[in-house]
Amino acid sequence: MANSVISRTLGYADLALKARKLRRSSDREVAARARSLLVERMGKLRGLPQKMGQLLSMGDDVERSSAFSTLTDRAEPLPFDEIEPALREAWGVELTEVVRSIETTGLAASLGQVHRATLVDGTDVAIKVQYPGIRKAAMSDLKMLGWLSAPAGDLRRGFDMQGYRNEILRDLDEELDYRIEAGYQKRFGTIMRMQAGWNVPEVIESLSTEHVLVTRWVDGERIEAAALRTPQERWALATSMINGFFHSLFSAGFIHADPHAGNYRFGYSNDEPRIVLYDFGSMYGVPVEHRLAILKLIQMTMDGTGDPLKPLLSLGFDRDLLEPIRDKLAAVCGTIFEPFTRPGKFDVRDWGRGERIADILGDDKWNFRMSGPPWLVFVMRAFHGLTYYLDRLGAPVSWSIAIRPHLQANAAALAAIDVKPAPDARGAFEGQARYLRIRVREGDRDKVLLTFPARAADNLGELMDEELRARIIGHGYDFDAIGKSIRRSGYAPQSLFEINDVSTNKTASVWLE
Repeated sequence: MANSVISRTLGYADLALKARKLRRSSDREVAARARSLLVERMGKLRGLPQKMGQLLSMGDDVERSSAFSTLTDRAEPLPFDEIEPALREAWGVELTEVVRSIETTGLAASLGQVHRATLVDGTDVAIKVQYPGIRKAAMSDLKMLGWLSAPAGDLRRGFDMQGYRNEILRDLDEELDYRIEAGYQKRFGTIMRMQAGWNVPEVIESLSTEHVLVTRWVDGERIEAAALRTPQERWALATSMINGFFHSLFSAGFIHADPHAGNYRFGYSNDEPRIVLYDFGSMYGVPVEHRLAILKLIQMTMDGTGDPLKPLLSLGFDRDLLEPIRDKLAAVCGTIFEPFTRPGKFDVRDWGRGERIADILGDDKWNFRMSGPPWLVFVMRAFHGLTYYLDRLGAPVSWSIAIRPHLQANAAALAAIDVKPAPDARGAFEGQARYLRIRVREGDRDKVLLTFPARAADNLGELMDEELRARIIGHGYDFDAIGKSIRRSGYAPQSLFEINDVSTNKTASVWLE
């Protein structure tokens, strides 16, 4: 294993070279080969490079995410003869006194690898062993990464780089101590015990140490297999997934922040869904005031009232960075929390939140990205995991129903949070359009009058029949350009277009109000 500073430095140089080739490649075959080599190098370096690759495996780009998925649980493990001494040291006895049998080929993770075994008493277990020397290698990784993803030049001003560094160091330090992970796993198991379908493997405390973690063996199928189940089974899994996530975040305030595909398994038996969760090294406790602030933003988005600035400041966002984009905050929140505004089931595959938020913020995107507090990265990672699995399951669920118990349980505390907008309603939901109107008149009579939620304007062309859509395009209007313009305006009330057809005496008007 490449743990020395020199070997890892050379490894990073090779990693950077392969990443550069991948970015510059326009040929699909060359790009695929470069991506394969990049994944191979990440797997060999282990530590933070492999963990970064695991996060990339959950991206929206199917081709890219598929390539990086091998880093979730199919990377090359260390030979067992390099792992066995760590087990003997941890237990203080020969392996034969602890296990009846053990699979010598492990499943590689970023900081350690897992071996299936049977204890002398017949219990099937998973034994996670930390890679020898991985702590030193991981700390070296942090220095060599150089925080290159942080803004450069003048943009560094106002960016809490030390805060992010401290959060990641804290998380990494905890993840390298399996005694802490064992405690987290027991705590999360208690939290999720009453949640339908969730299964957290039991920790075998007598065999768990700082560098070795032993739990009962609980298996299941990968998300790719779960995605092939019947619609009813996929819906049950998706419902359990969202209910469990909201329970851990809003009721318990304790979330699993490492949701890559290697840490989840699924199943369905006896008419019940089954979600198995592994690896509790990266957990995050969310304080009550932060939970309430997130719930308040959700509630405001659902109601379409109030100024989101105060809850954002309560979360730790930087006021100086938010003030210049204050008039866009309601539109951003409306997009982030859009699933909660739908009375029925919401399909995350139709969300497109990244592109839409980019359109809303335009050149101000760095203001919003830099304004967030460092700790929020863990909540965002967990939230991204939720949407990733809902996307892969392809089973829309009702977010508004799932969040309702948490809004009701915190009704008094939420009502006490003052979010009344300023007199000019700048940045408040009240300044946004509520409805999209489509009207077709023939002479002085209305032939068609349709009303939709304002956000339906993002897919304006899909709301019209083929004849009307063709007529509008024929007059030189571009629905994609209209959508971008609407988002740049922050969904402000406005006329979108009006077309007069003299030959048919018809007028088509579309506006936001």
